[in-house]
Amino acid sequence: MALAFTSFLYAFHAAISIRYWFAIAIDIRYRSYPAFPIASRDIDIDSERTTINGCG
Repeated sequence: MALAFTSFLYAFHAAISIRYWFAIAIDIRYRSYPAFPIASRDIDIDSERTTINGCG
């Protein structure tokens, strides 16, 4: 019983760490392209504009 629980815990931890490293790798890969930060900045500016217009 304890062995099954520890193996489950180990597999769960491995799945989380793999997903974590995948997210980091994708983030670094997209950040290396110059167009993506500009696009994300434009999206942020647009969202701020829409919230300001919605409030005002």
